[in-house]
Amino acid sequence: MRKRFGAWLKEAREAAGLTQLDLAATLDYAYPTTVSQIERGASALPTGELARWAEAINVSPKKLADKYLYFIEPFLYMALHGKDPYAVENLPRPEPVLMRRKARGD
Repeated sequence: MRKRFGAWLKEAREAAGLTQLDLAATLDYAYPTTVSQIERGASALPTGELARWAEAINVSPKKLADKYLYFIEPFLYMALHGKDPYAVENLPRPEPVLMRRKARGD
């Protein structure tokens, strides 16, 4: 899902007429590869940067936050919007990583 979020970010950046280097300069990143890593899904976009990215790529902070939740926090998105991103994207839902009590009678 993070790769799909990165692809959406790339489309939004390109629609804003920015190269990765332009965006990195706008955001004052020390390493321009940070943008590439986020767009490839190799690194996560820190939530503290959402508003700055939204302004830089000319999308509303709400739209970027919704896309972030949809792709990066799909269970939160589902709780807020009632839509399952895994079903929409036709992807298998990951199993929760929780220890459960054994069923009674075992």
